[in-house]
Amino acid sequence: MNDLADVVLVGVGVGVCTGVPLIWLSWKIPQQIFGGLSAGRLVVWSDPAIRALHWEDAVLIVLLCLSAMGVVAYRGLELNAMVSFYYCAVLLLLARIDVRTHLLPDVLTLSLLWSGLLWHTANMGELSLEQSIWGAAAGYIILWVPCAILSRCCGREMMGHGDFKLSAAIGAWLGLLTLPFVWLIASVSSLILALFANRFIGRRLRAPMPFGPGLALGGILMLFFDWL
Repeated sequence: MNDLADVVLVGVGVGVCTGVPLIWLSWKIPQQIFGGLSAGRLVVWSDPAIRALHWEDAVLIVLLCLSAMGVVAYRGLELNAMVSFYYCAVLLLLARIDVRTHLLPDVLTLSLLWSGLLWHTANMGELSLEQSIWGAAAGYIILWVPCAILSRCCGREMMGHGDFKLSAAIGAWLGLLTLPFVWLIASVSSLILALFANRFIGRRLRAPMPFGPGLALGGILMLFFDWL
């Protein structure tokens, strides 16, 4: 799709329509995990927590719109475009949940991991299944080993296992060679966010900072970079 107006129109429409249910899921999934919901009760839009939308939710919708525009501009309206947008949307949903709760739910990280492996198993992606598997394995192990050593030396957990699983999922989609750039983007963006929070919000630099948003940003940027 080459017409800029069509790209913007489709991107905004897809981003807004997708953003509404994703904001709902960003509340529903953590509440179910933390036991805040009874077995028969669902989160609905009339709940005070849902109605009190935050500026981060607006950022989520904007990023969804930008991701949709980028996917449509590069891939058109083909199956690859829809799958690529699914990848971006799940990453952004995970980032939103991590910002709010410091939690990366297995239901999302593992779904993203397995869908990436299955996508390449079907020879629909740009990687072979072997490259996808190596990417997933490296994404988990290369982060887990140094963090496990540091955690033992420092006496406290340095990084949550959800971050390892998210890194593995990104590796399954993008491959091993892309991961160093994803980690670099994640580290730099997380550092900038920590300095910003310290300067303008008064958050202590030693306070726990979610790493999921940085990984999500790196995973999305490297997806588009690989298409250039």
